[in-house]
Amino acid sequence: MTRPATPPAPPHSPAQVHPIYARLLRVLLEQAGADGDRVLATAGIDPQTLMTDDRRIGVEAVVRAVEVAIAATGRPWLGLDLGAHAPVSAHGSVGYAAVTARDGRAALRTLARFGALRSDAFTWAFDESADGAALRLVERVPLGDARAFVLDATVSAALRVFEASVGPLPPAVVVDFPFAEPAWRDEYRRFGAATLRFGRPELRIAADAATLARPCLGADARAHDAACRACEEAMAELDGGRLAPRVAAMLAAAGPATLPAMTVVASRCGVHPRTLMRRLRAEGTSYQALLDAMRQERARWLLQHTARPIEQIAAELGFVDTSNFSRTARRWFGVTPRAIRAGEAGSP
Repeated sequence: MTRPATPPAPPHSPAQVHPIYARLLRVLLEQAGADGDRVLATAGIDPQTLMTDDRRIGVEAVVRAVEVAIAATGRPWLGLDLGAHAPVSAHGSVGYAAVTARDGRAALRTLARFGALRSDAFTWAFDESADGAALRLVERVPLGDARAFVLDATVSAALRVFEASVGPLPPAVVVDFPFAEPAWRDEYRRFGAATLRFGRPELRIAADAATLARPCLGADARAHDAACRACEEAMAELDGGRLAPRVAAMLAAAGPATLPAMTVVASRCGVHPRTLMRRLRAEGTSYQALLDAMRQERARWLLQHTARPIEQIAAELGFVDTSNFSRTARRWFGVTPRAIRAGEAGSP
């Protein structure tokens, strides 16, 4: 099965991770009686520099540290421990923006929009429907033997932030894991009443409409706006001034009914719409091209992973009728929507 398209890669490849998570790993190792400094040093991470330098760490070093850490502790579920022990403050402006959002839907959308600030090893997409919404992780780089650890840590941290936002999670919150159910499944009980499913295509957190409508416990419009501005500024710095990755992230995080107009996107980027068009053109793309890429990815995912009628998918993606959607799908994938649903790969 062809992987869905992802936003343009940032200029600072290879992928990187915020150092706070390596610091948390060091603390967990010390608590488990392991030599955290030795583990980090083995991975090429200087323990003393780590505590004082805010520069991001390459994913390769993190992967090496994780492999040694799991061997040192004998805890293959160490990623769950890391995510669960990460306070909201560990996620910086992203965490503050989520917990001060208006409601559960806005909190998840915020995580999707700014999640790459903590690691660009993956990007988040936000899929909405009439009966709920889902936060979906799209992997961008291979993680090797550390994949389960990274995914465990990521989903555990995201669920902790979501719980801090709306309160205890009900069974209607469904978490999908893209690997087989492990022997240590009991360790996943820390997710409370949330429903867990293993062996799924992607890492995904889905919530029903009632949970999404819950007001956030810390809802604060001014604090949320300030945190979002801080996130936007950090993304601008992270992207080296490029606008294409920021626009792609905004579109991926938006629901089909809330796709921002180009004028809104330009305002969030702090530029005039004409400036946005000019700079995107200089980066080899356009607002329409980024919008089409997002719609293409979302169309493929909805066709492959949901049973929604094709007519409904067409409407959700903004097509005026099904025939228009079918023609566009043929252009995108080389086959019809029904063929995509039947498992024919089509073009990437």
